Amino acid sequence: MIGIIAAMDIEVDAIKAVSTITATKTVAGCQMYLGTLGDKEIVIGKSGVGKSHAAMATTILCMSYPIDKIINVGTAGGLKEDENVLDIVISDQVVQADYDTSPLDGPEGIGLVYPVDPEMVKASIQASQENHIPYHVGTIASQDLFMSREEDYQKLLKHFPASICSEMEAGAVAQVCTKFEIPFVILRGLSDVVHHSGNEMEFSEYASKASQQSAKMIQALLTLF
Repeated sequence: MIGIIAAMDIEVDAIKAVSTITATKTVAGCQMYLGTLGDKEIVIGKSGVGKSHAAMATTILCMSYPIDKIINVGTAGGLKEDENVLDIVISDQVVQADYDTSPLDGPEGIGLVYPVDPEMVKASIQASQENHIPYHVGTIASQDLFMSREEDYQKLLKHFPASICSEMEAGAVAQVCTKFEIPFVILRGLSDVVHHSGNEMEFSEYASKASQQSAKMIQALLTLF
């Protein structure tokens, strides 16, 4: 069974639209939708926004269902000048960028970094190429923060210059999957790019389309598992 985790209704609805849902369940406020996508059994977990919600939803999926792989999907803000709205970002690693114990541990206390299953990354790249979906591969940075200020951007890039997008759940999903030893990949459709003017308005306009792009990516990816 493939576990799919998304934060918001708009992201979950895009996946449900291309799936066949046969049952629903709510656990501790996390909504679960069981069914199929293509020939694969899936369970979609709506986590809610932020790392705590994402950790809860991922833990529930891992403990409640026979999960073979987890895909965390949704929207994110791009951080690089060559990125465009609706491009897909594929994680090769994930960092919890706002984790900071440096007063006790020094520079090593900044950030928690998790590698991503290389075979799932490879399959994601193949799915993007075969379906002509523009994509970027790199570090996804998680913070409980919607980046809209220049100082937010500068602080993130100071510590994690390899970051190519910023969002609010992937770090927790990566941490829980790592502890449960379940392969995972993070996919994000870019709903805004920090270098574009008015990226808050860009997010409002493109979040739905970015969610649909992510759902299209999942459809393509599952055919390769």
